[in-house]
Amino acid sequence: MIEPIILDNIRRALSEHRSFLVCGHEDLDGDCIGSQLGLYHWLTAEGKQAAVVCAGPTLSNYSFLPGYAQVKSRVPEGFTADVTLCVDTGSAQRVVPGVRLQGLVVNIDHHPGNTNFGDLNWVDPDAAAVGEMIYILLTGFNRPLPKDTVTCLYLAILTDTGSFRYSKTSARTFEVATALVHAGVNPHAIANAYYDNVHPDTVRLTGEVFGNLRYELDGRLVWGQITHEMYRRCGGLECQPEQLASQMRSIRGVEVAVLFHEMEDSTGRASLRSRGRVDASIVSAELGGGGHPSAAGVRFQGDFAANCERILEAVRRHILAQMSAA
Repeated sequence: MIEPIILDNIRRALSEHRSFLVCGHEDLDGDCIGSQLGLYHWLTAEGKQAAVVCAGPTLSNYSFLPGYAQVKSRVPEGFTADVTLCVDTGSAQRVVPGVRLQGLVVNIDHHPGNTNFGDLNWVDPDAAAVGEMIYILLTGFNRPLPKDTVTCLYLAILTDTGSFRYSKTSARTFEVATALVHAGVNPHAIANAYYDNVHPDTVRLTGEVFGNLRYELDGRLVWGQITHEMYRRCGGLECQPEQLASQMRSIRGVEVAVLFHEMEDSTGRASLRSRGRVDASIVSAELGGGGHPSAAGVRFQGDFAANCERILEAVRRHILAQMSAA
């Protein structure tokens, strides 16, 4: 349910203030950057000052988005904000490391485990994407959205629904997508720019992962890893294959797919993807992470192999429990 009072309060903040810091989460994805840039273009069209900040590499397959060059890893020197807009971010700890949340903090998210860390919190776990929520928010001003905003919001929805395939895709999702097309979005052009623009080094990296997948529990669990040495050989973090964990989940018979990423700074992360019988968000929460029932993640520090085994043991336990219940 959308609470009108929350939307009214957020719209009032957008109207009354002049400078905005638009933050996303670590390990940037399409919904995050699309929602951030959608807000950025709307704010600047309204004569506001805005800075867009995110953590991690901005992957090259987003470079076609208008405003891509505005996405920075830190707050511009001397910039101060009346309002910090945090989008697609489940907790304050997932916002860009080292960035201070300035002024009024507005938290707009669809993760079920959101900690409501903002001064204003709009969390809608039923939303297929935060881009869907941003559209609803901005159309409440009853004036046409900038062309660049609708382009970015369509990309946000397209990617976080897996091209309208995931379970949270609803009638409202299609209604918003239809409205964006009527507002000038070219679905073919956006899909082509995002999906059909894969860097050759990303293909090499994908091949290495797929060539070394491990299957367990009669094929119900599949897992793979990208070590920092593999990243070094194949173009660096900018060439990571964003949809790889979901592609692993699509393998026949797989219930849960886990993809491990090893970074050079003794940190790592695990991407969990589930068909639905095992709740990935519950597994992730046990391990200190978060996410959705079908897609979740965990970040960790220390020994890479030991952390991978710790996470795999939890996944195995949940799969076995699901098998026993069945």
